[in-house]
Amino acid sequence: MNTIARDPKGYYAILGLAPGADLGAIKSAYRSRVKTVHPDRNASKRAREEFQRVIEAYGVLKDVVRRAEYDTFGQEATHDDDDVVAGAPIACCGCGALTAQPRYVVHHWVRSYLVWAKTGTVEGIFCRACADRAAVRASIITWAWGWWSLPGILLAPLALLHNLLGGSKPRHENARVLIRQGRAFLGRGDLELARSLALQARRFARLPDDRARVEDLLHATRDISDNRRLKTRWRLGGGVFLAQSLPLLALPITVGVFALIAAKPWDMPVSTSAPIAMLPAKSGEIRHVAVDSLKVRMAPLAGAPVLTLLDRFATVEVTADPADPEWVKVRTPSGIDGYVEARSLYAGSGGRFKEQWCSENRGGQPGAGEILTRRVSGDHRLLVHNEGRRDGVVKLKTMAGNTVTAFYVPATYHIGIGGIPEGTYRIEFATGTRYSRGCGIFMDEMQASVLPVTLTFKYQSAGTLRSLTHIAEISLSPASDDPVQPQPLSADRFAADD
Repeated sequence: MNTIARDPKGYYAILGLAPGADLGAIKSAYRSRVKTVHPDRNASKRAREEFQRVIEAYGVLKDVVRRAEYDTFGQEATHDDDDVVAGAPIACCGCGALTAQPRYVVHHWVRSYLVWAKTGTVEGIFCRACADRAAVRASIITWAWGWWSLPGILLAPLALLHNLLGGSKPRHENARVLIRQGRAFLGRGDLELARSLALQARRFARLPDDRARVEDLLHATRDISDNRRLKTRWRLGGGVFLAQSLPLLALPITVGVFALIAAKPWDMPVSTSAPIAMLPAKSGEIRHVAVDSLKVRMAPLAGAPVLTLLDRFATVEVTADPADPEWVKVRTPSGIDGYVEARSLYAGSGGRFKEQWCSENRGGQPGAGEILTRRVSGDHRLLVHNEGRRDGVVKLKTMAGNTVTAFYVPATYHIGIGGIPEGTYRIEFATGTRYSRGCGIFMDEMQASVLPVTLTFKYQSAGTLRSLTHIAEISLSPASDDPVQPQPLSADRFAADD
């Protein structure tokens, strides 16, 4: 409640509260205090007296009107028909100003604690400006702390919507407040304000006693015309309403955007079983390969000679409108024209689909020195030093670009690899994190390189079954003064196997 409240009878003190505490704190303090001083639990001589004082204090402070009178004047009416303090209007509990349109308003807040949520209220008899500030205060608490548990996710939107719509205004309490305020202005001779308050109270009064008191107040001010009403200040709208509504309106939009980003419908490849997959390709369209090792044939026949193979996600251009719906004439990235099966091509460039596919087909983390590819075996060995901070994959390729063997070298490892056959090889390697077995590349921080020199492995003589005693060595991160420095290589070129 307000900071100007007094405590002449010690009602707040006996409950262990500061003057102006809200209803939630009063109820909690009462439950705790009454257990302590109850005569059945407390054998002291003053227990019964203290118990009666607690009951008396709670009886006043739990009642909206009596608490407001006590906070404002230091005394309270014992009954709604009591006119002892009717000569002084109740002030707003927020700013302390008198108002001819007071309302008892309850705003809700939610705090989450991972697995559970706590709810509370900001309540009091307010003028419109202070009620708006109380709503904003409760909503800020909810926005900041209400979402961090499963119950909070359900309760926070309800609390925010409740505050946006002006909070709850209990009928009986507001009828009593307005009748009490009307009597006070009537006692001061301000008949217009008294009648305006009576008309406001009539909208809240539902109980027979409340209606009777409203009729008494209207009868006392019957000489005042009803046309001279105050303009209500409690309609929805205004800057505070807009400030609270915009985040709420943005909430479902934000959730929808995140759901859309997670689903990525624009990245979904054209399904070969859905009707749209059967739309014929048109000349000039860009498509990508959706299968491994797609054969490009010389003619649109299953047994026609194969011109080349295309890797998954290779991008091709359709060069002619297909005469046969089963075959499409395309031009490969290397400029070869040929025919491929239409069902093996998906719409669009393959680059934007590749990352997702590679991530979904990463497989397990390779072990140190694990052989990823081996097409030919031999008796030679190679020592590899990876002194960098990222894992590496090393490939030995023939001069024609075919991978003979590939192996995994974790960061800071020095690994010897055996089983290398005789021949001259180009050394390509890549470093990075999150290696994808499906694509043969690193998903993050990938840097591919090629050594500007070749390695030749050969036997001493035709009858020798062992390799040279000298073991070749390479470093994935050579010193700056090393004459053999790796040259940059594209990731696609590293992953390719011509």
